[in-house]
Amino acid sequence: MKMKRIIMGTIFTIAGVAHFLKPEKFANITPRFLPFRTFIAYFTGVVELLFGMLLLTGKVTNWQLGAMQKFLWAVFPANIYMYTHQDKLGISHLPDWALLGRLPLQKVMSDTLEDMKR
Repeated sequence: MKMKRIIMGTIFTIAGVAHFLKPEKFANITPRFLPFRTFIAYFTGVVELLFGMLLLTGKVTNWQLGAMQKFLWAVFPANIYMYTHQDKLGISHLPDWALLGRLPLQKVMSDTLEDMKR
């Protein structure tokens, strides 16, 4: 269980840091119908950093794990948007399998968080 927590904490932390290193990339994958995409990129980066720190320090509760699961599903549309708008995003050079692989990864991560509740 501890290894899952460390792996998930590392994933969230790396993703959170990436939002600050390349905010424009994360703003671009936010569906266009949403306003304040750059703010959303930074905000989700902060949320991911907080989740990562909670997991890495082991100071995480069941309701926080539930919030992490809900967060994963809230950002799921960005993964779909990446796949369906590859040309607009300048990522058509990436293989389809890599972009499609992000979709089930959200479920795997959510299931891992669910397992940590037990």
